[in-house]
Amino acid sequence: MKEVSIKCRFGTIRGLCWGQGNKKKILALHGWLDNAASFQQLAPLLAQIGYEVVAIDFAGHGHSDHRAEGHFTHFGDFVIDIHDVIASLKWEKLVFLGHSMGAAMALMYSAANPERVEKQILIENLGPIPAYEEGTAAENLREALDQWTKHSTKHKHYYNSIDKALKVRLSATPMKAELLKPLVIRGLKKTKKGYRWRTDKRLRLRSLVRYSEEVVQDFLSSKKPATLVIIALPKTYALNYPKADERLLKLNPDKTVKIKGHHHLHMDNAETVFKMIKAFLKK
Repeated sequence: MKEVSIKCRFGTIRGLCWGQGNKKKILALHGWLDNAASFQQLAPLLAQIGYEVVAIDFAGHGHSDHRAEGHFTHFGDFVIDIHDVIASLKWEKLVFLGHSMGAAMALMYSAANPERVEKQILIENLGPIPAYEEGTAAENLREALDQWTKHSTKHKHYYNSIDKALKVRLSATPMKAELLKPLVIRGLKKTKKGYRWRTDKRLRLRSLVRYSEEVVQDFLSSKKPATLVIIALPKTYALNYPKADERLLKLNPDKTVKIKGHHHLHMDNAETVFKMIKAFLKK
């Protein structure tokens, strides 16, 4: 595993790489408030079968730069970052491996550039959520502006040890502590006051504008590369919304598999997830 640093127009995207120099390429995209280390169980297995896996920290996550002061974090900005990363890496063809929010971004990018993406693996996501609901535009904007007015990027919560921070994260992401610890370590910054999260606090603010369900499904039904969807059983919060089944039909993936596990099943059930991915990549 090696650290990588990629210059983008907004700043620097950092991440991790496994299998550097391997001919076949995978760009791994993590979920909201996670970071590149969420692929620390799965990526080495993919490197062993001939893939170079670059897992990036999205802007405001992990070790990557935050957006400029006074700027809002828009969903579409992350897709621009992906575009810049691919250009910087000079990859002509790649495979997307996306978890949660990262899967939504992979979907959008590959819909716009299907010729650049050989295949895509989408774990626990079927597009941006929550979608805009008719009649809520003004209310949503008002709440977003209220949050923006009150927000602060200053950190108030500090931990006197990594294990204390790990315990907090485990309450939100239950799994074996040793599996989650690399993600937690990458997400922490040591200061004189103790450890605090590196994550940009603006990521928690309500979006000023949301995609409508019609727009999301338009992306899903667009021309796309070969697609594998991996869903956890029982259904998790990530796909527990009214239009999820309709989105899956609209996406019409080449293969859908359901695996026992939690939302982060690529971490706590990496071997099984790898077997499904390996079989899909071989076709």
